[in-house]
Order: sequence, then C-alpha cells, then structure tokens
Amino acid sequence: NAPQGVDAELLVTLVRFRLNPDGTLDGQPTCVGQSGETASNAAQKALHCERAIRAVQLAAPFDLPDQFYDKWKLVTSRFDRRL
Repeated sequence: NAPQGVDAELLVTLVRFRLNPDGTLDGQPTCVGQSGETASNAAQKALHCERAIRAVQLAAPFDLPDQFYDKWKLVTSRFDRRL
C-alpha cells in the first residue's frame, strides 16, 4: 500500500532483512536506501519506508527451498510501484 500524492510513484525503497531457515524473519527489516525523491514527495519518504517494511512483515514467513538457505538468508528487496 504505497503512499499517494504528487510524485509518490517515483519513490523507490530498498529493504534488507534476514531470514531464519524456516522462512521467518530474523530481526527487524530495515530501509537501506531510497531514490526518486523530489521536493514534492520528500515528506512521503519515511512513510514509503515504513510501508515497505510492513509489507515484508506481512509476507513472512517465506516458503523457500531449504537447500538454498545460504543464498536467501539475507534479502534486499526493491519496492517500486512502477514495476
């Protein structure tokens, strides 16, 4: 549920999170980067980050193949509503 407003669709947030072998979150996801800020959407940056983190929390636990745990134990996900 991305924020609405002028130029809000330009915001892109990177969220990093760790997963346990059972697909549950290992700690709190964090925003590690943002782009697309303009003077019109600067006030929405924090909300975009909060909602991206909330999306990860709501999606957990993740059902991923056990044999590839080393590849998916640390995830950086891009939240861009233009995709």
